Amino acid sequence: MACSSMVELTFYGGVNEIGGNKVLLRDRDTRIIIDFGVSFGRKASFYNEYLNPRPANGLADFLRVGLVPDIAGIYRYDLLATIGRGPDQPSVDAVLLSHAHMDHASYISFLNEKIPVYCGETCKFILEAIQEASDRDIEKEILSFKPRPINRNGAEVMRDIRTFRTGQQFSIGDVKVEPIHVDHSIPGDYGFLIHTQDGVVAYTSDLRLHGNHPEMTQDFIEKAAKAEPVCLISEGTRMNDAKVDGGEQAVKHGCQTIVENTDQLVVADFNFKDVDRVHTFLDIARRRAENSPYL
Repeated sequence: MACSSMVELTFYGGVNEIGGNKVLLRDRDTRIIIDFGVSFGRKASFYNEYLNPRPANGLADFLRVGLVPDIAGIYRYDLLATIGRGPDQPSVDAVLLSHAHMDHASYISFLNEKIPVYCGETCKFILEAIQEASDRDIEKEILSFKPRPINRNGAEVMRDIRTFRTGQQFSIGDVKVEPIHVDHSIPGDYGFLIHTQDGVVAYTSDLRLHGNHPEMTQDFIEKAAKAEPVCLISEGTRMNDAKVDGGEQAVKHGCQTIVENTDQLVVADFNFKDVDRVHTFLDIARRRAENSPYL
């Protein structure tokens, strides 16, 4: 896709699907990958909870079923060796990571560690926590990769992670990037205003207005509108179902009602990275404890 006369966008995932966001932006001599995540739908077509790509097979399974794109100059040398290819120099200048959900971040683990990864400080913290708690699944090793059958002489290799906070502009080659926080079900989510020679490319990331911090999303909306972007990239998974009744507060009220109207054990299940939901159930539990004759 030609965004304008000189800027090109190539979508390797995230189109007509949930997740799998992988966007390549080219502006003059600068090439940037925006997110590099797993496609849940495509992966489910070939694998399930108990059947996954073979870690010792490196890139081969992922390339064969189209989970990652076959792009020269972006992958780790040890992974290229597993498919009979020699090392090549990195062909992109950086990766912009919007947030720590796996459909945006997971496959960064495959990328050449010489390629800098830019992400928010909170995003980096969350990925480090996930990696520490994981079973060293190759798809979860975002920031580094540990000794494996496909490693480099057993040595741990750390990535070049460069963090930012909202509003801190930075340059990558010929472009300037302005990260702006947005509200999502995981902390540390950012949209980007990417200033190119032909104007601003706006990348919304995943965002919402029905959470606990709609003002963050509104901040991005206002700044993006002021920048008058020549191109807007938005996942839009729920774009046709925009009506949300009450948002997180409605969830809290409904769950609290259930808890207050039973004397039985209540078990809540939700994604551990959804910090707002953690606080919701923590408040419910505290209120239940305060009103319980047994505690």
